[in-house]
Amino acid sequence: MATPLIDKMPSSKKAVRIVQDQNVEILSRLDAIEARIEQADKEINDNVNFRSEWLKSANQSENNRLETMLWELYRKEGEDLLEAKCRFFFGLSPATGGLRALQLGCAQLLKEFDSLCSEHNLRYWIAFGTLLGAVRHKGFIPWDDDSDLGMMRSDIVKLIELMQNDDRYRVSIIYDAWNFCKQVRFMYSDIKNPCFLDLFIFEETSNPSEDTFDSLNQLRNEMIEELKTASFFPEWKEKEFIDPSNPISSQIETVFQSYRSKAIEKDLISDKTDEQGMVWGIENLNDLNGYRWICNKDNVFPQRTLAFEGVVCKAPSNIDKFLTEVYGDIYRLPRDMGTHCPHVSQEQIAALSQSADKRN
Repeated sequence: MATPLIDKMPSSKKAVRIVQDQNVEILSRLDAIEARIEQADKEINDNVNFRSEWLKSANQSENNRLETMLWELYRKEGEDLLEAKCRFFFGLSPATGGLRALQLGCAQLLKEFDSLCSEHNLRYWIAFGTLLGAVRHKGFIPWDDDSDLGMMRSDIVKLIELMQNDDRYRVSIIYDAWNFCKQVRFMYSDIKNPCFLDLFIFEETSNPSEDTFDSLNQLRNEMIEELKTASFFPEWKEKEFIDPSNPISSQIETVFQSYRSKAIEKDLISDKTDEQGMVWGIENLNDLNGYRWICNKDNVFPQRTLAFEGVVCKAPSNIDKFLTEVYGDIYRLPRDMGTHCPHVSQEQIAALSQSADKRN
């Protein structure tokens, strides 16, 4: 008798396959339950407002049950649950092809960036998905294609000044009409090389409280409304992304800086470099999944070192705070597997992959 295909699978893939099959069954059951609830509720009181919330809760409960079952199937005898989860994520196959070439290119750029920052006393730390990848995968999350770093504004200003006469690297600035933000990236001077590091701006603050963050966020919302009604907005929206060579970029920057000045006047942020707190910059995008990115500096400084794709880089001093508070349980099965929004075009990735193949 032939051995079933699922028995030939590695244990991690086998467990995922079991959960996928069970998910199909559960979704079918939930659809049937939803139909019965809708019919019954209409007949009783013509009110189905509670239905979506009930189904969301029921689906989450089923997902939790399935995930618990998966981990029990995967866990080895004598192995605790955390050890099993760490083994699963570290054992996931890395990306392949062009995506892997891009990841390795970005890792090399990170190595060079770390050396540059050490040479010029610039502070940075890996953040968000890059920090998560370093802890959970020892490198890139297999389906990720970008690198996230945090820097204090004073250090970004110094970096931009340094790069003005550098023939190896450049700092790219793009004004993003979709997110009303300024994208700051560290890149190679060669514009054909798509590798980049996202640099997120952090400000000094004397009062690192949730109230400070909420007030700054309210100011950002007012800034967005002004940008939407500005005379240059239709052109910006049409082009979507513009760089400093476009004349309207200076008008956008003027609005950003005017609201930053208002934040200083309200004592939400400071130009001093010795404040006790740090907070998300007003020009950054504001999709933080509800997390208030504000804290005492001692949660980040002095930075610690962490390995990422074999590169020793800087990480926040309190890693657990940022991973737990931003992501919750980092060993839960991710929702963005296979759905991560790409930051680099397939054409650029293909060109980079071909270049890597030639070097090898």
